[in-house]
Amino acid sequence: MSHSANFLHHVEPAPTHRRHKRRRVFGPLFAVIALALVGYAIWLAVAVGAILAAASDGRDALERSRESAEALDFEAALVDLRLADDTFDRAQRHLSALAPLKALPWVGTHAKAAAALVDSGRSVVAALEEAVEIGADLVRLSGLSAQDLADLAEGAGGRVSFEDLPSDTKRAMLRRLVSSADEIDRTVASIAIARDELSDLDRTALSSPVLAALAPVDAKLAGLEAMMRLLARAARVLPAFAGADGTKTALLQFLNDTELRPGGGFIGTYGVLEVKDADIASLSTHDVYELDGAAAHGVTEPPPPPLNRYLGADKWFFRDANWSPDFAVSAETSLRLFALEERASGRTPTAFDGVIGFTTGFAADLLRLTGPLEAGGQTFTPENVADRLEYQVEFGYAGQGIPPEQRKAILSELVEKMKSEVYALPSSRWSAFATVVERALVDKRLMLYSRDAKAQAVIASVGWGGAVKTPAWGDALMVVDANLASLKSDPSVHRSVRYAIAQNASGEYVGRTTIRYEHAGRFDWKTTRYRTYTRVYAPYGSKLLRVEGSLADDKIRNPSLAAGSPDVFTELGFTTFGAFTAVEPGQTRELAFEYLLAQSVVDAIRSGSYRLAVFKQAGAADNGLTLHLDFGKNLTDASVPEDLSRWGDDTYNLNTKLDQDLVFEVDL
Repeated sequence: MSHSANFLHHVEPAPTHRRHKRRRVFGPLFAVIALALVGYAIWLAVAVGAILAAASDGRDALERSRESAEALDFEAALVDLRLADDTFDRAQRHLSALAPLKALPWVGTHAKAAAALVDSGRSVVAALEEAVEIGADLVRLSGLSAQDLADLAEGAGGRVSFEDLPSDTKRAMLRRLVSSADEIDRTVASIAIARDELSDLDRTALSSPVLAALAPVDAKLAGLEAMMRLLARAARVLPAFAGADGTKTALLQFLNDTELRPGGGFIGTYGVLEVKDADIASLSTHDVYELDGAAAHGVTEPPPPPLNRYLGADKWFFRDANWSPDFAVSAETSLRLFALEERASGRTPTAFDGVIGFTTGFAADLLRLTGPLEAGGQTFTPENVADRLEYQVEFGYAGQGIPPEQRKAILSELVEKMKSEVYALPSSRWSAFATVVERALVDKRLMLYSRDAKAQAVIASVGWGGAVKTPAWGDALMVVDANLASLKSDPSVHRSVRYAIAQNASGEYVGRTTIRYEHAGRFDWKTTRYRTYTRVYAPYGSKLLRVEGSLADDKIRNPSLAAGSPDVFTELGFTTFGAFTAVEPGQTRELAFEYLLAQSVVDAIRSGSYRLAVFKQAGAADNGLTLHLDFGKNLTDASVPEDLSRWGDDTYNLNTKLDQDLVFEVDL
């Protein structure tokens, strides 16, 4: 026992002695580590704070640069852009301090994200520098003083507008812009890359505050990208219309979309526009009936058959020239008929370089930009411009003692005032004007045609020419109405189109296009029963099976409402079906075309890759479009998805608006 006790007595203290020794060794070590961690945390916080501060400074510099550019002070804008680049460079240096720790999971992930974000900031600066340098060149060429630029930017009571610039200044600016097309393209590409980089950034804890600092910049970049893209396209089209190398003459078509025609609207008024050095040298407007009436004895060309059959026309006059839904085709017809009528009137044909067509809808858009305008003692707003002009030239002029030959003088006055207001827009609203113009070009309320092959190729490629092109593959659909002696009833007629595909009992794929007309108007000075010759454009090789809802004529000329015979022909590379129908005020009528799909469409369905291009008619309202496509096989994907509740079957169902040309792709 004593041995055991002595043994315990001598052995027990040893572990205690070792524990104290470990404390003496590890205690300071833990303290050093803790101190290092605290120091690192402080250093990391300082680095992150510096990065955030630099990003914030960069954002502020970018915002100042934008404000300077809007004020046309491009030199100041460049200074701020370079300052922004310096601040992002500072942030990059702070980030480099984190490089040794990139192997650590948390730090490495966030450091890489922050580095990518700073790189994106510098990409933004580089892209903006290109845009600002082009603007600086244009301002230098303008020769405007600092006060002139301030007045122009202010826009309120300023002494300077675009209209006031000397012709040689406008010429120099125009040529610089035209020569900048490739530069602008590169700028657009740079902005797109910078925006993609910003959108792809990781939303990590470290990068989120920096990203938040740059979020307003990304929002501004979207608008800048759209404006620069429009500018690049305009730089390639302007030579054909702006007169950089001599006077350019354009035929203006005032397309009345309240009387819808295939090419945008009835041509009740036309104009002759002469432009030199980006300045309007001459602008005159004329009543179309004066031209047609003076040449009536010499016009011998027969009109398209529907115009003869349902309108009683036995000659093809200029006013009916836009019978094709493809604006380029209608424009060429317009130029040809115009020249024929000038010759018949004993005049030398005008040498036109192109055609510009625009609808009353576009005029309303411009009034939203300029504000209400007064002409002929009346105030025109976006809401009343179509009706007020129509009433004035049809009835109002008589009560005011205005001779019939001067009844459209009010339109000339309105056009002149609108031109002056647009030319006087302050620079801060130029992007808004560009947006209005681009939107009108896309949805076919404004259309261009040039006889210059290069310019026309650009117009066609960017969709500014109201073109109707046969798709390279897949399905296609276009519905085209022609108001024939229905006054100005179109705004009262609400249309919707339904396109369905299904297999019949023989396994053949059948297409059915149904147009529903709801006439919400009543008989008055501008509205009557709606009479339309409707065409449906389908892929070449489609075979008509039946038409429902067609009429031989309206109820006055066809009291029994006997069905009319459809037309089948080839036009613009499509198989086209045509039929007449009429709708009384307060009533609804449907016109349906059923046909076997072209073999090319059937082959696409069987291959598992279906594509449908739907074209909007120029001047038409944003009508409803319903697709019900039953392929007999399950869908796997679609470029425009259905509602989630409809997924998982063999039918593609979609309700949308036809506000521009649309494309739908479905994988089977």
